[in-house]
Amino acid sequence: MSKNAMWLTLIFVAAIVGAFLGPSLASVLSPGTLLILSVLLIGGIVIFCFWALSSNKSGAKADSNAIADARTMQAPAGKARIYVTRRGFVAALQGMNVTLDAAAKGQIKSGQMLMADVEPGQHRLHIATAKAKLAHPAEFEIDVGAGGVVVIGAMIEMGALKGSIKLERLDAAKAHEDVHATKLVLWEVPPAAS
Repeated sequence: MSKNAMWLTLIFVAAIVGAFLGPSLASVLSPGTLLILSVLLIGGIVIFCFWALSSNKSGAKADSNAIADARTMQAPAGKARIYVTRRGFVAALQGMNVTLDAAAKGQIKSGQMLMADVEPGQHRLHIATAKAKLAHPAEFEIDVGAGGVVVIGAMIEMGALKGSIKLERLDAAKAHEDVHATKLVLWEVPPAAS
């Protein structure tokens, strides 16, 4: 069982337990106390959500020509192409800061991707959540030859107190699916052109 499935199961069990314990708790506490506790709990959740999403940036959407080029999944002559895609619902609105070769910088949320045409060879990918306290960052070494296309899938796995970013190199079928199912956003600091 993956960590995400485990946590979803625990949340479901907690909801069932809460449904059974809720009426007995309501009979012990006064309506005024329950109202105050409810307002504090909901207020805390709203404040946490605002804090968690406060470092998100809205990436510029690519134009139709760039999207059509990205969907071809073909590198320009003498270059290699790297995609970073993100899908899934765990922490979907939390931005992931993506750094390629310590120079190119961008941010993606669930349902988005970044694409870079690079020189063939070794490349380093570093990804962290916009709020670094929410998940452990991840790094990935990519070795790609001329004309090569690499698609890296990024996701957040939940942990007890802090999540972890998980990166994996996708096989051809999954890579094609992810590239065609996500929206292309532009880099804030584009990869160096050579």
